[in-house]
Amino acid sequence: MKARHFKLPAILTITALAFAGGLLAQTPTPAATSPHAGMATKAPEASGMKADCEAMMAKKQAMKDKRKAMDATLDNLVAQMNAAKESKAADALEKPTADVLNELVAQRKAMYAMKEEMDAAMMAHMMKHMQMASKTGAMQSMADCPMTKMSEHEKH
Repeated sequence: MKARHFKLPAILTITALAFAGGLLAQTPTPAATSPHAGMATKAPEASGMKADCEAMMAKKQAMKDKRKAMDATLDNLVAQMNAAKESKAADALEKPTADVLNELVAQRKAMYAMKEEMDAAMMAHMMKHMQMASKTGAMQSMADCPMTKMSEHEKH
């Protein structure tokens, strides 16, 4: 049986929508039903969310840059290992191969740690959008988020 792997944005969106359904189903307070309720705080919240969205995008870019640097380090070690194949010494491949394996293990651990950190940050970020949507009564906050507008190519 083939395992199905869902992408994190899909899971976050489903979770966020389920959470929003619960929030939106709650009875609004009389102050919230006023057509002018929240007008004074709408702009600061929106600008705060924009800054939060930009911070998330910067964090995502930093992860991409870190991954590229990790790839470059690994490429260098693999090149050294491949160059050692030309050596006539019996143990010439031992150190370069160990270096490649050690780097792979270290990078894998680092990538998992970065992913866990980003998953938690993304969940918190989406929850902020949901809270904002419950206050404004619209899902526009999430629709405007650059994290939800990424193309399929950018998500990988």
